[in-house]
Amino acid sequence: MEMKAIKRSSTEDPRPEDGDGGLSEIHETEGATENEIETPNTDTLKPGSQIRPTVTEDEVRKLAERLYGIIVLESCELESYDDRNFMIQADSYVKNPILKSINASGYVMKIANSLDSRDESFFEAQNEIMMHLRKREIKCPVPMQNIHGKYHSVEKLGSSEHIVRLLEYIPGKIFHGVPHPDEMFYQAGQFIARIDSALKGVDKTKILNRQSIWMLESFPKLHDFIYVVKDEHHKDIIEQVLAAFRKRIIPNLNEFQQGVIYGDFNEHNIIVNKKATDCKDYEITGIIDFGDVCYSRYVFELAIAMTYMMLESNDLDTGGLVIAGYSMIRHIPQHEKDVLRVAVAARLCQSLVLGLYTATVDSNNRYILSTQTRGWSMLEALWNESDKDIQERWANVAEEYLTRSTK
Repeated sequence: MEMKAIKRSSTEDPRPEDGDGGLSEIHETEGATENEIETPNTDTLKPGSQIRPTVTEDEVRKLAERLYGIIVLESCELESYDDRNFMIQADSYVKNPILKSINASGYVMKIANSLDSRDESFFEAQNEIMMHLRKREIKCPVPMQNIHGKYHSVEKLGSSEHIVRLLEYIPGKIFHGVPHPDEMFYQAGQFIARIDSALKGVDKTKILNRQSIWMLESFPKLHDFIYVVKDEHHKDIIEQVLAAFRKRIIPNLNEFQQGVIYGDFNEHNIIVNKKATDCKDYEITGIIDFGDVCYSRYVFELAIAMTYMMLESNDLDTGGLVIAGYSMIRHIPQHEKDVLRVAVAARLCQSLVLGLYTATVDSNNRYILSTQTRGWSMLEALWNESDKDIQERWANVAEEYLTRSTK
């Protein structure tokens, strides 16, 4: 696997993590009105807050040994928003008193930011969801039990406390790094619908009341962050999308089917592998990073997946391929199709604005600005389309692909 390391590394791999990055808060959301959604919360990230863990690679090695009995052979840091994630290779020749066996592909130690770390139950939910999906043959990381028999621990690092977990590393490449024939985007739609179908059997209790700035229900809160956008034309588009979201989606939230969703189906979280060793074609085989799982609307899950797949291809038509795959597993009601343009535009706005905002706090993190150029162009192109035209465009692309595939 090809790795993008922030620091030195003699091991190839990973995958940047594109998660909520700690821009989160917790309060009731079921049946919330627009005013309730926009109510300030004391757990919301404040401008200028430093919530990223302060930890060195040497400290990570010591954590791995103390908590999991691992002697680290090699390690490197992976890109992330507000968390710290480290790829580590364990010395398999040293007897481990804690882990029953050593994963030959390695591990990822995830150290959560101090804001998210306040909610231990959310990390318990993530762990349960990963194990739930693995039992249903959806490949994803699974957490390792530490010396205390737990799947996470709270550790004091620097002046703050952080949730620490060790996950199995899932081998493969990220979606972002491979060729993308139409079939891959169709597979993406199928895969995210398959995940949501499997999640219907999971206990939603621990995430029912979770609210993150990255959830589309929270999109109206983006208004508080618009000051980071300096381009007046871009700012005007965001205001238009906010107005459309408030008018067409917020009042009708309860009409959209709800369930536990993955919440961040982007090109850096999707794992692919070659179909065969002598084949050049790839297929989607797994998913990583469960930092945005939540109880939300399925139409938002579809919109998020469409957003990132269109950004990856730099083509609005890709949305139709995702819809084609998704609709093979879950029927998309017309009232959901009617708001897809607005919901996709809202996710684009979130990604662009929160990326700019986070850059004001962490100016050295290039990853958070990786979609800026393509993102603004995609947002402008999408917003220039009418609902009717883009719906027809996506429907035609989906029908053409499905017809072609069945011949």
